[in-house]
Amino acid sequence: MMIKRCFVVLSLMMFVFMAKAQDTIVLQTVEVVDSPLKKTAEASMERSMDPSLIKRLNTVSMSQLLIQHSPVFIKTYGPGGLATASFRGTTPSHTLVLWNGFRLNTPSLGQVDFSTIPVFMTDNIALQWGSSTSSNSGGLGGVVKIENNGHYGDGLILDLKQSYGSFNSIGSYLTLGYSAEKCFVRVKAYRNSSDNDFEYNNVALIPHQIMRQKNADFVDYGVMPEAEFKFKNSLLSVVSWNQWSYRNQPQIMPNVNNDNTKEYNENVFSRNFISYKYYWTTGRLMLKTACFFEQQHYFLQSYTSGGDPVTTVDTDNDALSFFNMVDVEQYLSPNWTVNAKIQWDNENVEADSYDSRKKRDMLSFYAAVDGNLFANVDLRFTLRDDVVDGKNVGLFPTATLSYTFNNIKNLSANVGYSHNYRNPSLNDLYWTPGGNPELEPENGKTWDFNLKYQKEIKRLKIESQLGIYYSMVNDWIQWVPTTYRYWIPENVSEVLAYGLELHFGLNYSLKDMNLSLSGNYVYSSTSDMSEMAELQNTKGKQLIYIPKHHANAFLSARWKTWNVSYTMEFTGRRNTSMNDDEFFAFQLDPYMLHHLSFGKQICKFNIEARLNNFTNVDYQAVLWRAMPGISWEVMIGYKL
Repeated sequence: MMIKRCFVVLSLMMFVFMAKAQDTIVLQTVEVVDSPLKKTAEASMERSMDPSLIKRLNTVSMSQLLIQHSPVFIKTYGPGGLATASFRGTTPSHTLVLWNGFRLNTPSLGQVDFSTIPVFMTDNIALQWGSSTSSNSGGLGGVVKIENNGHYGDGLILDLKQSYGSFNSIGSYLTLGYSAEKCFVRVKAYRNSSDNDFEYNNVALIPHQIMRQKNADFVDYGVMPEAEFKFKNSLLSVVSWNQWSYRNQPQIMPNVNNDNTKEYNENVFSRNFISYKYYWTTGRLMLKTACFFEQQHYFLQSYTSGGDPVTTVDTDNDALSFFNMVDVEQYLSPNWTVNAKIQWDNENVEADSYDSRKKRDMLSFYAAVDGNLFANVDLRFTLRDDVVDGKNVGLFPTATLSYTFNNIKNLSANVGYSHNYRNPSLNDLYWTPGGNPELEPENGKTWDFNLKYQKEIKRLKIESQLGIYYSMVNDWIQWVPTTYRYWIPENVSEVLAYGLELHFGLNYSLKDMNLSLSGNYVYSSTSDMSEMAELQNTKGKQLIYIPKHHANAFLSARWKTWNVSYTMEFTGRRNTSMNDDEFFAFQLDPYMLHHLSFGKQICKFNIEARLNNFTNVDYQAVLWRAMPGISWEVMIGYKL
């Protein structure tokens, strides 16, 4: 079977090469690497973040950007704490994060901490869900795509930013490079730190007390050299992302007036890739290889009220990953496109929590076809087959139909089906004690329906999008207690998720003035429908830390060299336990936060002031975790 699959994919690639034309494309179009057909078939399944918004907010973390400007739900432990992303009521492990096509999800945990990803290190950010996630495994909920792209013909590049804010928060950002017609060289470097010692209302004490958060400081350093070169009909790119961070983990609200825990996480990583793209008139070949190294050190020490240590955890985790990809796309005709990809991933982890060094090999075969069935109907069909550690996981198809209305201009509809899976993390398999090597991959099926409307009326641009989804995830991995006083993961849950997503955007321009309004609203119902849930009386109840409602809105006004913006973010009620009778809190109250920003351009300088949570809302994103009230930040930037 394995030989047959290889033969089929290689034959398809050979056909692509044999079919290519003799002429080559001009280099001005070299950055457009996706077929137009693919974009129409998946338009309502993928959304790119506004590039101007990314540039404006590139001093914040990825978690802050997604919270305020996307439909993705971010579960955050506060500034400097863990921040994870969830699509459509799934868990953070079901959110796949790709950096220039390579997986950022850690082999051990299978998820990504978005608080450690600065927007500063990115050029483009896109969100995918439904059938758009088909080219990679793991994205049962959705995919966050982070990319770095060269910009040509700009000459010398110099961009400096310095920020200072509440709680002694300091940020320094430098971009230095040179951009010619056929080459692009750039280095990005930054440092971000904060004492993170804000005051908060400690509701764990009776009566409540105003306290100051301690031992929650953090610091990050990062540098990213990039180089990209254009040739006659090809493009070569090299990028290296290197970062170090030290974070004291914010503690839960104490119910006594003493600190009894010391916890921190130190992380070092280096992510490097080389990409080569060769173009011809009717297609392209892309070769990619990458090497990721990550080292994590976790320390936890608990003390008695008398100051004696009672628990100490001091562990290291080293991960080395290799990625190799061959991707070919061929335009068979003006209406049809085929795409084939082979990818080999190798992950190696050495951790104190494992009894030995662990590794994972994954060989993936992917094929897709885009075409125009009828005048207004486009089809996209994909098929992926993965072999993990010599075991065939199975075939996973997706299909998307896109329809453009004749009688209603600028309105399109999209219906899709996707079948995807997620491998257990290495912690799920090998954690000592408790790891379960017999775990099966989680697999999910999703049905989507989307409506999208775009229209321009003179100076006014309108866009809106409505999506409805229904998904079922089988073999959902859940850690359950044992009689041996530790927990083990098992394939016990069958999770049903359904809901809707609404996005809107308005933009009006007149001479020196620009007004824009955008927003997102998500309704998500997610519940366990398994027999175990029925035995535990939790069947049909909303899963913990997944709000049924969350929304955000963004209003921006610019006049000449002045700009002002307002941001709102709303998070609905969340369960913290599936047991209604649990002592303390069973639910966290909903909250709404408001933020303001003012900016002024003076020659080559830009001055901006931000006021976060200016109504000073007292809230909890995670049970017993303190969150800051009103805070401020001032940023000064210089751009050549």
